[in-house]
Amino acid sequence: MKLNALKYTILQGFLIAVVGLLNNTCSHISTSFGKNTMRNNKLNLSHNHLTEIPDYVFNLTELRALNLHHNKIAEIPPEISRLTKLEKLVLSRNNLTDIPNEITELKNLEYLSLKANSLTTLPKNIGRLKNLEVFRVSFNELKSLPESISDLDSLSHFYIDYNRLESLPESIGDLHYLREFVIGRNNLKSLPDSFYKLTKLIVLDLSYAGPLLEIKEEICDLRNIETFIIDLNTLNFSPRCIRIRASGFRYNLIIR
Repeated sequence: MKLNALKYTILQGFLIAVVGLLNNTCSHISTSFGKNTMRNNKLNLSHNHLTEIPDYVFNLTELRALNLHHNKIAEIPPEISRLTKLEKLVLSRNNLTDIPNEITELKNLEYLSLKANSLTTLPKNIGRLKNLEVFRVSFNELKSLPESISDLDSLSHFYIDYNRLESLPESIGDLHYLREFVIGRNNLKSLPDSFYKLTKLIVLDLSYAGPLLEIKEEICDLRNIETFIIDLNTLNFSPRCIRIRASGFRYNLIIR
């Protein structure tokens, strides 16, 4: 009996040691690769110092969301077009200078962030992303937007601040579902006439959108605006209706 008890004690100690080792190993794996996890067809590869997108990603054709935020990626390969079920793609804070046309094949895309790169242009056919609702391209080097931008029929939130935009497409007013439009910190000289057809806007940011920017009287027709952000200089070149509405309860005028 004593011998059996001794064997049992030794075996029990061995099992405890093995379990402890496994737990430590699993904990290490979880810590080292915690951001490289895929759950519910969502893959998070942010903050991994990646210089390119791993090849295996393009075989994950069931992906719904791909997060590549804050890496060092300089190029998006054409294989991105394989991820046809993507609904959300985050490429912010990388080293991108251009975006391949193949990205316009992602017809199910609803959210696209290209924020904080070094983009000088966008794909000419960007308007093919008919389901895109949120588009972030702030903090880039864009001087113009492709005319097809106005074909983004579902776009509701558009962020183009902190670029070098000198003009907006003449057809920008075709973005009939736009609710929030952030344009500040650019080099605009004027707004196209169609801009004043964006009657569903709720939030508009024109702060420092251009040092010589003048706003036409037609902005008074944008009656759904609840938050209007503007700089003092541009406010001096804006219609009186803005100041009058600012005294109302529903209208929030923010001067920067």
